[in-house]
Amino acid sequence: MIETRESELKRESGRIPLAERLAAIAHDLKARGGKDGRPVNKDEIDELWGHP
Repeated sequence: MIETRESELKRESGRIPLAERLAAIAHDLKARGGKDGRPVNKDEIDELWGHP
């Protein structure tokens, strides 16, 4: 059991932390948004989701 956990820890140490991966994804999406992006207000979001 200890060997299994040690192997798992070694594997995990080589991975990029979740927070860093999510930050990279957010940065990529923001870059794809272009210069004409704008904040979306709550009413627009509700409309997209079909909420009255």
